[in-house]
Amino acid sequence: MTLTFEGFTMLGTTVPEPAKSDANRLYVCSAGYQPDLGLVRIYPLGRVGAPKRWSVSSVTVERNPKDSRRESWKLAGDRSHENVNSQFRRIGEWSRSDRERLLELCSSRKVPTSITEANERRLSLALVEPDHLDFEIEHNADSPDSPQLRLFSDGLPEPLGAKRFPQIPRLVFTSEGTRHRLMLRDWGAYEYMRKNPNRVSELPSALHLGPRSALLVGNLNHQRNAWVVISVLNVRIAQLALGVAV
Repeated sequence: MTLTFEGFTMLGTTVPEPAKSDANRLYVCSAGYQPDLGLVRIYPLGRVGAPKRWSVSSVTVERNPKDSRRESWKLAGDRSHENVNSQFRRIGEWSRSDRERLLELCSSRKVPTSITEANERRLSLALVEPDHLDFEIEHNADSPDSPQLRLFSDGLPEPLGAKRFPQIPRLVFTSEGTRHRLMLRDWGAYEYMRKNPNRVSELPSALHLGPRSALLVGNLNHQRNAWVVISVLNVRIAQLALGVAV
């Protein structure tokens, strides 16, 4: 059975990762807001031509038999890697001045505002307005670009996707009294690190990360107690940049 999402707002895409069936093919996971359902996830998408954040599209989807999370969908029709993103038909875009209203719409759909609430409701996406938000950089010793020497060669292929980077960005925050330290998987963050490998400490400023940022978070299909930050949403007018901890 197929369903057409009219007015799907793209809110985030994650760093491209290799497909399990073909390590040379990279796919992207996306999440956004659908007026009838609230937050939804659409994947896999191709690396090239994915809809931009804040764009509004019409797209036909269907359930993914490999993912039982209620918010998860896949594109209907031609899903070949070259054509998959052409399924989105752009119909508009949220203006900067109207984006704050998105939080009101999410509230009206009773979207979870904390990971605790999402877990209790067995939902896999949430829009969190965190308390005490901090940014940290974690060294990734397994990256082939890591300055740390690897003493032994394990003979395995070099990692791709997020694991390819020598530094892993994490967001540390409190929500409803619970402290979280989540990996940031925002595609834009990794594009910044790829283009500016010596300026990773400036990533919070590049993302306009501040104490009023909202975080779109989601759990993993095969580890549903493990959560990541899909994207940072800055919809508030007043925004101050955060520092960085290493």
